[in-house]
Amino acid sequence: MSSNGTIKIRGARQHNLKNVDLDVRAGEMTVVIGPSGSGKSSLVFDTLYAEGQRRYVETFSAYARQFLDRMDWPQVDRVDGVPPAIAIDQTNPVRSSRSTVGTMTELNDHLKLLYARAAELFDRETSHPVRHDTPETIYAELAARTAQDDPRLVVTFPVKLPESASEQEVEQWLSASGYTSVQAQREVDSPTGRRKMLDVVADRFRLSAVEKGRAVEAIEASLKRGGGRVNIYVLPAAGEAESPAGTAQPEPQI
Repeated sequence: MSSNGTIKIRGARQHNLKNVDLDVRAGEMTVVIGPSGSGKSSLVFDTLYAEGQRRYVETFSAYARQFLDRMDWPQVDRVDGVPPAIAIDQTNPVRSSRSTVGTMTELNDHLKLLYARAAELFDRETSHPVRHDTPETIYAELAARTAQDDPRLVVTFPVKLPESASEQEVEQWLSASGYTSVQAQREVDSPTGRRKMLDVVADRFRLSAVEKGRAVEAIEASLKRGGGRVNIYVLPAAGEAESPAGTAQPEPQI
């Protein structure tokens, strides 16, 4: 690409072109139109693309070039600023409702890797960036959020049970799992139908009155039992309703 971002074609004589001079701005979408036989394909494919593809192939070793398709030299005086090019033939026989420029050029495979490794994930409800949490980072965030008021906290982990589960069955599950109480329960949708969601209590404490090891251990146990999710509730002051202090869910390291 030239320093001013322009591809310059001078004296293009390919097929029915008659010494055409043309400047094309790089980094923009340019549409070439005209009646049949006016030289659109000769200019775009047989001149501009052919020169870009030729220069790209020449960057490979002689051994590698023998395995690559090579186009004829275009009839043109000079082409400046042309980058490596990709052309999609309009007569490509591979057609389906899901065919796109990305699938036909196999760019989609590279884009998937790019987004997976370089993109930043945001929560669609809060617009906050989603980060990788650990028991230590969750504890640090709790300490920062509750430093002023120092409320009592309830560390819970979510458990899904069938929607038809009775109170007696819930108590039996708690007894069998070694836990004794539920902070909240609600119904949620799942791929197998409606389910009953329980926020099972792992521990209760004030951060100022408990050792850090106990708090981190409760958060870690909740993450393991809750499948990577922990809900932390703030016990209300007199006359106020309970509300979660926050929800943390570790994401894979990309």
